[in-house]
This record gives sequence, C-alpha cells and structure tokens, in this order.
Amino acid sequence: MFLVILMSLVGVVVTQQPRPCVSPSQWEARIVDHINNEKITVQGKLSYDSLYQRERFIEEVVVGDDYYYETIALFQAQLEFVINLTARNCSRLPLTRPWRDFAIRPDARS
Repeated sequence: MFLVILMSLVGVVVTQQPRPCVSPSQWEARIVDHINNEKITVQGKLSYDSLYQRERFIEEVVVGDDYYYETIALFQAQLEFVINLTARNCSRLPLTRPWRDFAIRPDARS
C-alpha cells in the first residue's frame, strides 16, 4: 500500500508542468531610508499600479523639521504631481523618468 501511494506521488510530481511566477499588478509597500551621516530619515508608503502605470508615494522627510510630501506619477500621461502636505501646495511637473516595472520578467530563471 505504501509503495502504491509513493509511486502515485512520484508520478504526480514528475508530470507537473513548470509555470513561471506571476507578481501582482497592484500592491503597496512601506519604505524607510535613513542617511546616517546627514541625519536624514525618509519613510513612506508606495502604491504601485502596473496596469495603468501609476505610482503614489507618500513620504515623511525628517531633517530637523518634518516635511510631508505626496507624489503621484502618471507615466502614461507623462505627468507628476508633487504635493507638499505641510505647506499645502501642489506642483504639476512633466515626468521625465521612465516607467520601472517591478514584475518578474518572463525569461527569469531561478
């Protein structure tokens, strides 16, 4: 009986078709960066959307005083909005950096 179960398990494992990993198209992450020699701390939240090529980054920059920024990057429209949440003003800028796709490449190997 044990041999039959073992052979069945081996058969299932051998006949499996390998599939590449798929990363999610939308996700959020927390980010913390500390520059020790300049006593700067940046922490924030990144929202990522590869379907519409959008990023939203809310960051808190601590350099003596606290500064809060929100950045919304719309790569298809080539626009970036930088919102200073402390001063309550918004800047609309042309987006010059290229889209960075965080997805796993189809030709990736482990």
